[in-house]
Amino acid sequence: MSDSVWRLPLGGANVAVLADCHIHEGGPEFPPALFPRLQGADLIVTLGDMGDSSGLDQLQEVAPVLGVRGRDDTDDMRTRRSELVLSGEGYRIGCVFDAAAAGLATTSEPFIEAENAGDICQRLFGGPVDILLHGSTHRASEARFGGKGSALNPGSVVLPAEGAKPTFLRLKVTAEGCYGQIIWVA
Repeated sequence: MSDSVWRLPLGGANVAVLADCHIHEGGPEFPPALFPRLQGADLIVTLGDMGDSSGLDQLQEVAPVLGVRGRDDTDDMRTRRSELVLSGEGYRIGCVFDAAAAGLATTSEPFIEAENAGDICQRLFGGPVDILLHGSTHRASEARFGGKGSALNPGSVVLPAEGAKPTFLRLKVTAEGCYGQIIWVA
């Protein structure tokens, strides 16, 4: 698991989190309004189903990209893992594509934490996490996870679920706290 832990910069980090974009040549594209909203990100984390590497390359022009693999991802070193831990400022943030498939939830929509989620966190992330980032539903959501944490899903900025808005997640991690905000992209 050692290459699955990524240290956030000291002094805090602004992290943009995207999932379920399915970018392919001749297929869906990122909305132009997304890129100005990503400015100021120190890191872009992708939670799977991003499509081919061209989408990751576009995001890489804004900030470093790192993530986990979904079902619709081509081979790329940036997203070669099935799980990832972001660590910094006293927080541990676990990342997976599908929380239910990983055993962390009984269902992802709505998110219902699995009874043995603590054991699964130990196996996947090497211990408990303060925040679980997950995708695969194309719908933004927030739920309780663990004793004091949250499970956050950024939704999809490209192909939102029926009735959902195009969204991504902005996460601010500082010594004073870890704050998430779902961002709607018109």
